[in-house]
Amino acid sequence: MSPGADGALAHAMIRWILENERYDARYLANANRAAAAADGEPSWTNGTYLVKVEDGRGTALLRASEAGIAGGDRPVVVSGGRLVAVDPDDTGRPVEGELFVDRTVRGIRVKSALQLLRDEAFSRSFEEYEEITGVPTARMAAVAREFTSHGKRAAVELYRGPVQHTDGFWAGAAVIVLNLLIGNPDWKGGLSRGGGHWHEFGGKPGNV
Repeated sequence: MSPGADGALAHAMIRWILENERYDARYLANANRAAAAADGEPSWTNGTYLVKVEDGRGTALLRASEAGIAGGDRPVVVSGGRLVAVDPDDTGRPVEGELFVDRTVRGIRVKSALQLLRDEAFSRSFEEYEEITGVPTARMAAVAREFTSHGKRAAVELYRGPVQHTDGFWAGAAVIVLNLLIGNPDWKGGLSRGGGHWHEFGGKPGNV
């Protein structure tokens, strides 16, 4: 693979996963803690939250007050065709949102976070991704297919390589998104939260 092309490779895989509907739609629809618990999930995402779009780019989450609904500063999703304010940590009222949204709310153009991700991944063809990465399209598709063939018992991990470039933050984020698409956080065989020590600072508390 071409040096510094980690982010492009991740986006090519994201495009394939979305295009072939190999993502965990049930997991991604959960908009708060209660919805995740109802599905037996230990986590949830903000993938269905609506984001304000200006000059073609996502800027900030749409708030209930801006959408003209009750909820004050809470984020908003589209659920059952209606705008619904979400308390992410609510344990009593499950809220599930629509995954892909592109509409106008009170004169404000909004898209769901997942729609923005889809737009970005689809902004390049597989041929363009192949040119950037040096990885044949068939190989990228094969890796994405294999990755999505094991339910939640698969994971993509990264260390310093992908983040040591000018687009490092976004490359790292794209790699993590691959895990979110299959709903594997905190599942056996999936992506688990960190718990180690920072070896750069001696490895353990008190070490210098």
